[in-house]
Amino acid sequence: MLLSSYVNGYAFWLLLGFALLISEFFVPGLIAAFFGLGALIVGVLTLLGIIEGLSAQITLFSLISLAMLFGLRRRFQRWLIGASSDKAKTDLDNSGYVGARVTVLADFVQGVGQVSLNGAKWDAESSEPLKAGDAAWVISHHGIVLKVSTQQTDTNTPK
Repeated sequence: MLLSSYVNGYAFWLLLGFALLISEFFVPGLIAAFFGLGALIVGVLTLLGIIEGLSAQITLFSLISLAMLFGLRRRFQRWLIGASSDKAKTDLDNSGYVGARVTVLADFVQGVGQVSLNGAKWDAESSEPLKAGDAAWVISHHGIVLKVSTQQTDTNTPK
C-alpha cells in the first residue's frame, strides 16, 4: 500500500520522466527519451487531476510511450543523427584517395616504399617494382597504408 501511494503521485512520474530523459545522454539510442516524455505527460495529467489511480496512470504511460516510440523515433533519428551516418555504408572509399596520382619517393623494397600524395608522405605497398620518381595511382588503402599500382584504375566503375 505504501509503494502504491508513492507511485500514484505526480512527483514520481515527473521524477521518472526527468531521470529517463537524462539517461538518454548517457546511453543514447533514442528510446529512453520517449518513455521519459510519456512519464512527464502522465505526471502533468496526474498533477492537473485529469487521471487518477495507478492502473490508469500505468496504462496511459505505456500507451503514450509506445505510441511515441514507434510513431516518432524514425523521424527524430533522422534529425538527430543526420544522413552522414550512412555515408560509410554507401561510400567505402570515403577518404577519396582511390584513383589519386602519387609520386614514388623511394625505391620499393620487397613491395614496400613511400609515396607523396597531396604533399604528404605515405607508406605504400605495391606488387610491382617501383623506383623513385615514378608515377603511380592509389588502387586501395587499409588504414594509413596505400596500395599503389602503375596502372590507373577507373574510379567510376562499381567495385
